[in-house]
Amino acid sequence: MVDYPHWSRTGNISAYLIAPFFYLFMKHIIYRKSIFKKRDLLLLIPSVVNFLDYLPYFLLSGNEKSLIIKDQQLYNDHFLFLEGFLLPDGFQFYARQVWLLVFIVLCIKILWVNKNLLKREESKANQHIFIYLAFITITFSLAIIPGFFRFVSNIEIYTITIQAITVSITLIGTGLFLFFNPQFLYGFFWEDEITPTLPPSHHLIEEIDLKKSIDSETEFICRHITEAVHSQKLFLNQGYSINDLSKDTGIPVYKISPAINSCNQTNFNQWINQFRIEEFELLIEKGYQDQLTLDGIAEKCGFSNRATFISAFKKVKGVTPGAYIKNQMTPI
Repeated sequence: MVDYPHWSRTGNISAYLIAPFFYLFMKHIIYRKSIFKKRDLLLLIPSVVNFLDYLPYFLLSGNEKSLIIKDQQLYNDHFLFLEGFLLPDGFQFYARQVWLLVFIVLCIKILWVNKNLLKREESKANQHIFIYLAFITITFSLAIIPGFFRFVSNIEIYTITIQAITVSITLIGTGLFLFFNPQFLYGFFWEDEITPTLPPSHHLIEEIDLKKSIDSETEFICRHITEAVHSQKLFLNQGYSINDLSKDTGIPVYKISPAINSCNQTNFNQWINQFRIEEFELLIEKGYQDQLTLDGIAEKCGFSNRATFISAFKKVKGVTPGAYIKNQMTPI
């Protein structure tokens, strides 16, 4: 802090925002609503007030700031800054703690009220999401609650070290969660909301059933990516990923995945496999089963291995590929 004095006193600005932003994030995850609304701009007020309160300090030279840091921030009163010119000494620290606690309580309330929606005991994906949200809420609480000991005593339980450890746990834990669950980077849906996937037809583009609740941008994305995959037969590329689709269409991954979930009530892999299964049906109609093995046809349709093909086909059609071919060859 002494070496980089110009960064001092800026921590409060972000500290006032971290819990409210997490609260908005949690609302978006659970209620699937837009993260920001105009009234949410009011959440910026504490940070703006903090900046104005410490503005004279921010205008000081680096040497002057270093002297202040050495005099108070490295000792017992390292959180109770004395440079505010609008509000009393120590006000920003206590106001920040109360502000953060309010939003942590709101986060806990959301998790509790929606515990049945999450159905963490019935769905592995939902369980992972619930654990992730609960983990961040708990670690945020550990970073906030110890500070309240300053209200009742002078016990030095809340130090810079404790603060750094609790915040680091939150960041490292989030990183590990996303490392082992990278699919959540591309969007997700609550598994209890999934409806059975209907067998695909030969006219996927015309038969997309877009709900009235889907906004115009999502509708456009759904039609655009479906047209691209269908007309260019992108699904024939083995291992074709959502990142590949993003490059081919110029639409960011974070928009593609939620659009597929909203329009088709499924994820990207299941969605792209529907095109491949439709292609399989067309090849069977043309008699390719007399020229190629089942594995050969599956490969020609874009499937990378037999197990994935059989699993995806059975999930959509309700029968194995072999049984489907046999049924197609059986005279009516």
